[in-house]
Amino acid sequence: MPFNYQIVKRALSIEKAGKWLSRDSSDDFFPDALNFCDVTDLIDDYLVQRQHKMLQVDSFPHVADYVPKPNGMIREAIWLHPVHRLLYLSVLHYLLPKLDHHLSPEVYSYRRDVEDNDDYPFPKKMDRWRDFHNDFRIGCSDDQTNAVLVTDIASFYDHIKIEDLSSRIRALLGAGASDEDLEVVNFLETLLKQWSTDGYGIPQNMDASSFFCSLFLSGVDREIIGKRYRYFRWVDDIRICARNRKQALRALHDLQNALLHHRMFLASDKTKIIERGSEGFERLLDVSDDEHLSRIEDVIARASKDELDQEIPKAMERLEFHAGSEGDDRKFRAFANRLLQVSEYKEFHDRVVESVVPFVSNRLESHPDKTDYWSKMLQEGRIDQWKDMVDKLLRTDASVYNWQRFHLWKLLTSADSLSEELKICARSAINNPISDLEAYQAIICLGKHGDAQDRESLFVEFYSVQRSYPIQRAILIAIQELHSDLRDKFYQRALNTSPEHTQLVEYLKAQDTPKYGIKVRPTRELPSEPRLIKPVLLRGVGKIRGKIVRYRLARADYDYE
Repeated sequence: MPFNYQIVKRALSIEKAGKWLSRDSSDDFFPDALNFCDVTDLIDDYLVQRQHKMLQVDSFPHVADYVPKPNGMIREAIWLHPVHRLLYLSVLHYLLPKLDHHLSPEVYSYRRDVEDNDDYPFPKKMDRWRDFHNDFRIGCSDDQTNAVLVTDIASFYDHIKIEDLSSRIRALLGAGASDEDLEVVNFLETLLKQWSTDGYGIPQNMDASSFFCSLFLSGVDREIIGKRYRYFRWVDDIRICARNRKQALRALHDLQNALLHHRMFLASDKTKIIERGSEGFERLLDVSDDEHLSRIEDVIARASKDELDQEIPKAMERLEFHAGSEGDDRKFRAFANRLLQVSEYKEFHDRVVESVVPFVSNRLESHPDKTDYWSKMLQEGRIDQWKDMVDKLLRTDASVYNWQRFHLWKLLTSADSLSEELKICARSAINNPISDLEAYQAIICLGKHGDAQDRESLFVEFYSVQRSYPIQRAILIAIQELHSDLRDKFYQRALNTSPEHTQLVEYLKAQDTPKYGIKVRPTRELPSEPRLIKPVLLRGVGKIRGKIVRYRLARADYDYE
């Protein structure tokens, strides 16, 4: 939809939204190696250089790719140019204070947590995720609850009609909406349609998308809550507590009818009515592992050598269980992460890493949809513990998922060296890219591990205005360790044809050490005496061995997705 350029330009505070970019992009499907710090650190220069074309949204590229689902299917993932990211966040910055109050208290996802509109708005999203699960368990524990409905919406983000989302926002703004309000909504519609081929679909895994998509269901919320159901929602994950199976079925049918108004449908394979007394109901209430994870966190915080010695085998036992066919992948990740936190104490590092890494390495093949998690964990191990599996999935029996190969190149970027066979494989991924985003990370990996000739070849052979923006960006990052005279010559050649990279070049030249996006866990020493930790309110509720218990909710985001 057309928008008024001057009104939108006045309304949006792009420089303020720019403060949110690094935090928003840190968990992207295809994360940037610099987390766009070149943009955020030099935001004033960045905006001045583009001040006359910032709102010309069709001037900036985006890249469509796919990420795997647990069942082997794929979903679309859109990589956005940083200008598009800034614009999307600035629309969120403008609309969030005007719209958040329209969401019901029963909606937990992406609620505004701050008073100052310029502060990052969702600092407590992990706490809210834990509250969503815990409050639902409290609802299940109620004597009046004898059945629950657990469901979510099929391909929710993909099926949202962009014009319907815009209409929903206009309706919520109401008759009091200003010209600025309406033009910003028009601009949001223009942005979203820029990234869509058919007028449907919202890019996933971005803060703005999560808020606007949650807002899209606000009418459904009101309709279901108005029928006095005990209702809980996290984006498209919906749960309802009922007095009996019949009421749960009525809730299911009411929910289906409410969603039908938006041409939305429930995922049949994820829709269940679970009755009290069943094994499934007891699993919903069981918090044995949750309480165990909280205890591990306390032991880590106290840093008692004796306690840690006793806790490691118990945590390994649960890790091994959840690695099996009856285990829960989220809890596997939780125990693996807690054990790797223990390994931050150098006294336990080798012992823990040697035990955990083999379990994680196997999951690269069995659970490819979580390769981003596995690659972060495997960085803690020696390359000989996982190189064969990575070599297989990149070279000898290559993964069918571009996204998985991207994260394997990211893992290899963190290694101390790269084999000649994998260097050849990286060049192949760059020369004939199946995916420009895989090629992006392969370029950075080769730049980090290559010699001066490799880096020079990357620029001479592959840098051109015809290559995509991500590939150009990757090449400039990859050559940062060339001798400064040759590097700066190449940088100037790039800027002569693509001044778009001005802030990237300035940022890289200003760094004291090379930046490839490698994050390293801290190393700590045990204190001479265990630390004291403050007692906290036991807000968690659930069952352990059939008895209702209270426990401290975990501090970390072990089951956040």
